[in-house]
Amino acid sequence: MIEALKTFQLAIKQQGHLLPLLGHIDLRVNLVCDQQDIQIIIKDGEIFSLHDSDETQTIFEIRGDLIAMKQLLEGKERLRVLERNGQLSISAPIRTTLLLESIFYLTKAEENFAKII
Repeated sequence: MIEALKTFQLAIKQQGHLLPLLGHIDLRVNLVCDQQDIQIIIKDGEIFSLHDSDETQTIFEIRGDLIAMKQLLEGKERLRVLERNGQLSISAPIRTTLLLESIFYLTKAEENFAKII
């Protein structure tokens, strides 16, 4: 999952059309997958991650298996579809869920990162 997250972060930084979407966001989300807990922080147009953080400020969480998490991070499947199929569970309000779905899906990290290289 860490490799998929790194690819996602590199891809999102290369895509200018997503910057307005990230511009004024202050959001922390825990991604929980197979004993791994990674926190994604989106703040003022920047996105970064913390591994094994003890930070307790996060209130939103996406939990699921490795395959579903990679599909999400690579933009291969939408967040709410993965939730509906029972592959991921989300603890966030619908507005936050839709924002996260837009960010993950519009980035299409695998596809766009391949174009960059």
